[in-house]
Amino acid sequence: MNKGGKGNVDKVFWERIKILVKIAVPSWRSKEAFYLVALSGLLVVRTYLSIWLADVNGAIVKAIVSRDFNQFMKRVFALMLFAIPSSSVNSAMDFFAKMLSVSFRERLTAYFNQKYMNNMFYYKMCNLDSRIGNPDQRLTQDVDKWSQALASLYLNFTKPVLDIILFSKKLAALVGYEGPAMIFGWYFISGVIIRFISPPFGKLTAVEQKLEGEYRQKHNAILGHCEEIAFYNGPDWERMKIEKKFMELYKHILYVLYRRFLMGIYDSMLVKYGAFVVGYAILGLPVFGPRKEEYLKSIGSDESKITKDYVRNTSLLINLAKAIGRIVVSYKDVQALAGYTSLIYEMKEVLDDLETGKYKRVMVTQSGEEGKALEPGAVAKPQSKYMDNSLANQG
Repeated sequence: MNKGGKGNVDKVFWERIKILVKIAVPSWRSKEAFYLVALSGLLVVRTYLSIWLADVNGAIVKAIVSRDFNQFMKRVFALMLFAIPSSSVNSAMDFFAKMLSVSFRERLTAYFNQKYMNNMFYYKMCNLDSRIGNPDQRLTQDVDKWSQALASLYLNFTKPVLDIILFSKKLAALVGYEGPAMIFGWYFISGVIIRFISPPFGKLTAVEQKLEGEYRQKHNAILGHCEEIAFYNGPDWERMKIEKKFMELYKHILYVLYRRFLMGIYDSMLVKYGAFVVGYAILGLPVFGPRKEEYLKSIGSDESKITKDYVRNTSLLINLAKAIGRIVVSYKDVQALAGYTSLIYEMKEVLDDLETGKYKRVMVTQSGEEGKALEPGAVAKPQSKYMDNSLANQG
């Protein structure tokens, strides 16, 4: 099995995700490709609607400051009409994102079910190969979470990229290119800091899913051997095993929550509150920046235009900052996807090996430790002194 890629965002992860995406999106004529194209088009429309909304907000405030009732009512009416296309686009985006996730799961489920049920691989995986101890978890919950993570990542990454391009272009035309450059510089520094202090959430996610599967397997084993457990009076022993496995899962979840708590503090300090200071500096560029004489001359005696431009630029800047912030913190989403990818791809590797007649099984020594992995054609040496004695007596 390919070493590395245990939930890390590395070269192995990108190689694996490329293979799995080809399974989830078999061709550009598939329905998944249609969902991707439709979702991309809706994202562009949504961004342009946000730019238009910023202009309307600025015009409303200008009408209030200048006490122009007719213009105020006209802009408010335009704002009411904005709700119709905006609500439709938002609902359509959510619909296509969920359809994309369901379609990914359908493709992967069909692919793995065909391989899993072929040539009794379900039996060989559970009895002849010890690499996957919880195939039911991998084929159900892990596939579902991988599909959701991939669909969410596309939406959460593509929309910010479009917002950054279009909002930067609009904002640069209004306050100069210094404005977008300042916000980009701040978030670049924040991203570098977060990259170095962020724990490997992908690996932690993979471990959590593995522990969830092992805990679920313990309960399935009780259901499958309930008669034997009752006959040998073993409920206390079984309870001890499931409680031990649950505490292992529980402690890991607490550790992950603690690390996410710390990262939440860093994210807010760098991405949210730090951006406020940079944002106000950008908003002051028209009045205090290098082009202030030109700007103040263009507005003349109509100071309400300053208010209009301030509100409009604020709306544009907030949307741009949110987009860049989502890109910065999206590394955690990529890490989560990497964790699920390692679990799904491990299942694919084992099924591929079984197709070629390769399997691995780990023998357990007398002390309870794992011995060397056995492969087809290998001869297992006795691992227990009791086995040695029994063979000697037979001789």
